[in-house]
Amino acid sequence: MIPARDSASTIHEQLDALSRQSYTGNWEVIVADNGSQDGTRDIVNDWMGRLPNLRLVDAAAARGANHARNAGSQSSRGELLLFCDADDIADVNWVGAMAEALGHHDMVGGCIERKTLNDEVALAARPLKTFDGLLDSFGFLPYTPFANAGMHRDVWQRMGGFDESYRYGSTDVEFFWRGQLAGASMGYAPTAIMHYRLRSDLAGIAHQAYCYGRSHPQLFKTYRSDGMPRSDLRQAGREWGWIVTHLPWLVGEKPRQATWLYRSATRWGRLVGSARRGVLYL
Repeated sequence: MIPARDSASTIHEQLDALSRQSYTGNWEVIVADNGSQDGTRDIVNDWMGRLPNLRLVDAAAARGANHARNAGSQSSRGELLLFCDADDIADVNWVGAMAEALGHHDMVGGCIERKTLNDEVALAARPLKTFDGLLDSFGFLPYTPFANAGMHRDVWQRMGGFDESYRYGSTDVEFFWRGQLAGASMGYAPTAIMHYRLRSDLAGIAHQAYCYGRSHPQLFKTYRSDGMPRSDLRQAGREWGWIVTHLPWLVGEKPRQATWLYRSATRWGRLVGSARRGVLYL
């Protein structure tokens, strides 16, 4: 299932990748359009004859990727739900590897490959990591990005769907934490590879980091009673110290600008999110 909004520049690549999958079982592709104003819907319609069981679902009733995911999941016919994004490219064995992993777990995440589609500016903002597995950025429970995720349909139903109050940032973290706390098992599918596209324009990098940071206090407010730890104030202080001392990077080369913008926007987002949620998560 693909949530999409104004994805005309990239969605054809993802649909092409899905059309080449090695999986031979019955499956469908759902694009849940969240109110696109460009040619996204036209491109999807053009693929109808080339990608069997492709359907376009109107998900414009409310803004947000989680609303689109809920609308697409509601209309789905399968027992397994797989999720990817409109700007990434699935490996040829992605569907099969995810289906196989879901034979052993209630929820799974696949491998996020970030080198193929990204330039030095994008990678400077979000450097490559050597760790290959589920993410654990908050010292609590593992999770996986919705760019490469899957679950049994009954898990989504039992959980009441995706929380639409998380409109941008931590949508994936919230759901997979909630699922594990409710008893669902979480696994990793290393051969389910998704080539992941990062933001490369400086404004987009800063906006995304800000939104991510703003969502972290919301997570903390929701899950602190379940054991999510507070943010490390000493680490936050060191990060703000780095931001101040490296302010000259803002007028340097673009990779350095991207690094500075991502780190500073994330922390600024946490400040704003803390004020809005009435918690302290810096």
